[in-house]
Amino acid sequence: MNLNLDDFLPYQISALAELVSQSIAPVYQARHGLMRDDWRVLFALNQGKHMRATDIARHASLDKMQVSRAIARLEEKNLLVRTVDEQDKRNLIISVTPKGRSIYQEIAPGMLARNQFLLDCLQQDEQEQLKTILRSIQQRAEQLIRQG
Repeated sequence: MNLNLDDFLPYQISALAELVSQSIAPVYQARHGLMRDDWRVLFALNQGKHMRATDIARHASLDKMQVSRAIARLEEKNLLVRTVDEQDKRNLIISVTPKGRSIYQEIAPGMLARNQFLLDCLQQDEQEQLKTILRSIQQRAEQLIRQG
């Protein structure tokens, strides 16, 4: 059996994800010097008030080390703060600062515009089909993970 990389779903998704990431990166890199992982952490934090690093990792699809490094960079830029979790002193709670929220609000419209540009090649019903297909593949992948 031959495995053709161009027909291998994990490769296709990975290659597409990288290409899409590169196509939207200028929105957050040029003006604010953010890296991809920084943007994902900032995005996750702007979806809620505060999170633990493990929650950010899960929400942003990043591993613990990527989140840890991004948190350090964002904290250095004064875009987030860490505080001790009063319910569990071993955990830190990460919160976005007003500066971090402002930068997010500045970047978000450009991200939405690039997202829309990417989707504009599809009709509305195709966009809905794509969401359904991606959700189905995600569920199947989660099933495989549970099965081991």
